[in-house]
Amino acid sequence: MSAPQPMTARSRTRRADDGGQILLLALGYTMLAFALVAVAVDATAVHLARTELLDAADAAALDAADAVDPADVYAGGLGADVPLTGEGVRTQAETYLSTYDPPSRLTGIRLLDGSGSPDGATAVVELSGTVRLPIAAPVVASFAGGITVTVRSTARARLRP
Repeated sequence: MSAPQPMTARSRTRRADDGGQILLLALGYTMLAFALVAVAVDATAVHLARTELLDAADAAALDAADAVDPADVYAGGLGADVPLTGEGVRTQAETYLSTYDPPSRLTGIRLLDGSGSPDGATAVVELSGTVRLPIAAPVVASFAGGITVTVRSTARARLRP
């Protein structure tokens, strides 16, 4: 067996220069991991907020589809579908939204102009809201004012004899 090589001045210098590089590498990977977790958490928050807003639009559309406009019913009678008007759908959706308790991550929920009844039998409700992100809220708010989510839901009430 050969004896271990004695340390020279050059090998001592190289070993001293390597000190701290592992710490910088670990710090870099930690920052990268934190950024990935932050993006995943915020993306999940946007998806959950969209789902909750879609649930509200579904409920408002169902409520509006069941609303009967007495003038239309008495004037035209009943057909296969509940007769609807665009104004009636909007009014019923606004009534539903006035009692809706939005989740804390959604603000500024409003009924959009696309809400109404395009064919007199289908209720269409379009909602928009701003999502509050759990981690990157200050950054997103300073650049874009927040993330706006828009959903659309349709419903139709069929009459059975």
